[in-house]
Amino acid sequence: MRKIGENESYLCKLIREDFVEDFIVHVNKFNIRRNSTIPQSIYETNSFLIKKQEETTLIEYAAFFGSIQIFTFLKFEGVKLTPSLWYCSIHGKNPELIHLLEENHVGLTTEKEKEKIYKGCFKESIKCHHNEFAQYFLSNFLQNEYESSSEAVTQSLEYYNFAFLQ
Repeated sequence: MRKIGENESYLCKLIREDFVEDFIVHVNKFNIRRNSTIPQSIYETNSFLIKKQEETTLIEYAAFFGSIQIFTFLKFEGVKLTPSLWYCSIHGKNPELIHLLEENHVGLTTEKEKEKIYKGCFKESIKCHHNEFAQYFLSNFLQNEYESSSEAVTQSLEYYNFAFLQ
């Protein structure tokens, strides 16, 4: 389990593999609430998940692994979509999830919230070296001047992602 470095829970395995039919059977069989959190694991090695481990919800875990089918199922089951899903979706590297969050205006009620989320997504994309997402947020939601801001430059240097340095 230490070599694998992932949560050993069967439920988590189903989410990582996006096995939606088996997931539905499992949550129904064991009466798992759709808004519950994932079980903690000493085998988890991803720093993002370790920081959130005590509070990572099923839908956040699905977003983190880009599991669009399970994410969609949980959404239709009434699980609340929270702003933290943006950052989980960056890790999941599934553009469909980003567009789903956009379409549902998750955490985007005021201009200040929009700016905070879009800057945060840009930074998280730089951190993860998901440069196509960083470029998407930069081109569509942030002023292009943000790319050369000291904040963006610092982020690029900190995570050794030099793609956005001029």
